[in-house]
Amino acid sequence: MTQPMASDFRTALGRVLTMAVTLMVCGADAVAVIGGFSLIAATGDPAPGVAAPKTSVGVISVELAPGYTVTRRFTGQIEAAARTDLGFELAGRITEVLVEEGDLVASGTVLARLDISALIPERAALRAELAALAADAELARLTLARSDALTERGFSSVAVQDEARLTLARAEAGMAAIRARIAGVDVRLEKSVLIAPYPAHIGARRADPGQTAAAGQTVLVLFDAAPARARVGLPPELAAGLAVGDIGTVALDGALMEATIRQIRPDLDRTTRSRSVVVNLPEGAEPVLGDTVALLLTQVVDEPGFWAPLSALREGVRGSWSVIAVEAKGDRTLPAAVEVLHSDGARVFLRGALPPGAQIVAKAPDRVAPGQAVLVQVE
Repeated sequence: MTQPMASDFRTALGRVLTMAVTLMVCGADAVAVIGGFSLIAATGDPAPGVAAPKTSVGVISVELAPGYTVTRRFTGQIEAAARTDLGFELAGRITEVLVEEGDLVASGTVLARLDISALIPERAALRAELAALAADAELARLTLARSDALTERGFSSVAVQDEARLTLARAEAGMAAIRARIAGVDVRLEKSVLIAPYPAHIGARRADPGQTAAAGQTVLVLFDAAPARARVGLPPELAAGLAVGDIGTVALDGALMEATIRQIRPDLDRTTRSRSVVVNLPEGAEPVLGDTVALLLTQVVDEPGFWAPLSALREGVRGSWSVIAVEAKGDRTLPAAVEVLHSDGARVFLRGALPPGAQIVAKAPDRVAPGQAVLVQVE
């Protein structure tokens, strides 16, 4: 009995010692945890009387303006002062084309000719008929003169005198008809030569020698050698505010130059619903016909607001915009809703319920939150 009792005592003693050690370890852990929380709490809390640091932000003052100006760009095209699709009024075979594309010709220069081989003998035949009728008329005139002399002396009848007078009249009428036919041939000869109606540059050449051209068919395209112009389509309401002689700015080949408004069409283009404005380019400009040109017009928009840098905007929900303002008396921030009226790239013109002199954060408004204390730096 003594030996089993001793064994039970040792077992119970081991259990008590194990439990005691376990309790001691748990107690030490609890003390460590509580101490850690106390240290963190002591470190995170500022010392009494010490303020948290403020975020430094750059601000600008709101300066209200009655409106803003916007430069609008309208695209047009360079055109010649005049363009003519030149052709013969008569049909015929072309014998000569004396110019090439790109040539500069003076007014009255012969450009092309038709075959006139059939007109030359026709005119010669008419001239011969005219000469024959002229001889008949001379004979009738002489006959009438002798008849008048004989009639006065009573040796000729009145019938012979009348016949001589009518023969002369018939010969003169025939001569007039022949002269008219010769004039017609001369006109056809004249129209067989294509002549430049004004100083011009030769554009397209659409016929060559040996080709038979129909009446009115285009043989050459002529562009007036006078300074080129620009034609620009403008909205009707904007064109109505312009006048002939106004000075505008055009952009051509990357260069800006002054131009004068020459004409304003009174009608609307059926396709674009715009009014055409013709602009005279400055002297020395040598644009290429058909090239693109832009007319720059400055328009004043009467909408009160203020300018702000693009970086001052803060995007909200559903496409809304706001800026971060600073309290007039204090250092706290608060959001202010604004409406974007115009942007020129780096700046925006805004409308909002901000008084003159109010300060807004100029850059990175997302760095500060509404109600946050900030350190203001005027830019």
